[in-house]
Amino acid sequence: MNYICKKVENCFAEARTYEYKLPITGAELLVYLKDWEIRENHKFRRPVFSAKQGALEIKGILASNVVKVNYTAKGWEEEKEQIEAWMEKIEVEL
Repeated sequence: MNYICKKVENCFAEARTYEYKLPITGAELLVYLKDWEIRENHKFRRPVFSAKQGALEIKGILASNVVKVNYTAKGWEEEKEQIEAWMEKIEVEL
């Protein structure tokens, strides 16, 4: 899957947050996050999700094609490379 990535400023010290614009929605992305701890909140006007695996977290609006990934302070570069390699392997039919 193709994506556009950019760094996002965050108020937390040592935070490594990146935004990914995807060709699929957050709800569609959840299908690929089977081994992750997923939480959805439908109480908001625009329902959101959060997916965690260890200290790594992906958040977004279910109907949006933009997600944010919070990487850990230690080893964030390797985590980022792994997530991006995983996303590139996903085959999406448009």
